[in-house]
Amino acid sequence: MDIALLGVGHLGEAVLSGLLDSGLPPAQIWATALPAERAAQLAEAYGVEVGTDNPSAVAEADVVLVAVPPVAVGPLLAAIGPSLAPDAVVVSLAAGVPLAKLAERLPKGVTVVRAMTNIAAGARRAATALSAPEGTDLTEIEDLFDRIGVTVTAEESKMDLITAVAGSGPAFLYYLADAMTGAAVDGGMDPVDARVLVDQMLLGACLHLQDSDEPPGELLDRIATPGGTTEAALESLDASNVDEAVRAAVAAAAERGGDLDV
Repeated sequence: MDIALLGVGHLGEAVLSGLLDSGLPPAQIWATALPAERAAQLAEAYGVEVGTDNPSAVAEADVVLVAVPPVAVGPLLAAIGPSLAPDAVVVSLAAGVPLAKLAERLPKGVTVVRAMTNIAAGARRAATALSAPEGTDLTEIEDLFDRIGVTVTAEESKMDLITAVAGSGPAFLYYLADAMTGAAVDGGMDPVDARVLVDQMLLGACLHLQDSDEPPGELLDRIATPGGTTEAALESLDASNVDEAVRAAVAAAAERGGDLDV
């Protein structure tokens, strides 16, 4: 499978790094980035061919991963359409761009897929959701994204919600990490030690959550000893309506995904 990765920004670079780390040969990837200086830096860092010409990059690609911002998707698809192979699969990583709009900008017969992944692709820990027209065989695309994490398929109507949870979700965790690290430093801890402890605590908790069959709420109950420090912390979070704030944040991200002008 030959892959073109168009628009190697932060997310595109994470996907590129994860795919290469998974063992995908560099010779099977063509990438693009702007400006030319960044393209050259990426080529040197990853050992793949990186240029600035999108039509040239897709000429021999079986799968085209589009990692540009939503507003740039339409013009990019119009530019690469004439250069695509008739059986190419175009996968958009952009939030808020419907399958119908992808298809209308490409030659008939080209398969279109929406993918929502996240920055954890670089560590091969991404959570990716795929959506495609009914009847599309997603086996190869699922296998590709399984290289950088876990993959599920979903109805397109759920993609804005998935964008909020899986795409924006890492920012929620980073927000929490920043707040907890700041609290530790404010209390007198060394900043480096605080960062190490918070990072490891979050990693360990996430791995435990992944390994457990119990719902997160039950895990909370298990560690919140009556009268203990964890219970006091949870009571403070409840008093601040943090649960409602998180739900509102997810809803806001989902709504923004549906409102993007593409």
